[in-house]
Amino acid sequence: MRHFRIVQIALAVMAGLVCLSALPPLRTSAKAAPAPAPAGSNLYLSTVGVPIISGGRLVNYVLVRLTLVLRPGTDVSRLTEKEPYFREALVRLAYRTHLNPSNSVNKVDPAIVSSKMLPLSQAIAGPVVTGVEVKYQEPEKWVELPAAAATPRPNP
Repeated sequence: MRHFRIVQIALAVMAGLVCLSALPPLRTSAKAAPAPAPAGSNLYLSTVGVPIISGGRLVNYVLVRLTLVLRPGTDVSRLTEKEPYFREALVRLAYRTHLNPSNSVNKVDPAIVSSKMLPLSQAIAGPVVTGVEVKYQEPEKWVELPAAAATPRPNP
């Protein structure tokens, strides 16, 4: 009799699970799903780990999120597929040029990033890109500035 009761409970649980799986999913948060970006808005790139080079050595990474400012009327969905190219251009740029201010290896200089990334972004997407903005940055780890890097350096 005991086994029969266990089988009944197991069948009841399985029937309950089948009924629950047929129900539509419940919303767990009050936030609405983000609406797709309208045409002519900005293109928000995923976070990129930008290498920071000092004294010829890799000393840190800064996690950076860029926004590409687009000309009004631009189809953002067409540019979304080119996002990996923008991120790769940023990393390659960081290996060629110092993107950090001379007094820190824990951040990038938004003015330098914007001025250097704009021509690269326009080469990838065309003249629809009118600006580049640094929206977020955070060092991977906090690093003290090496003594050799404290002197001013030329920025090619």
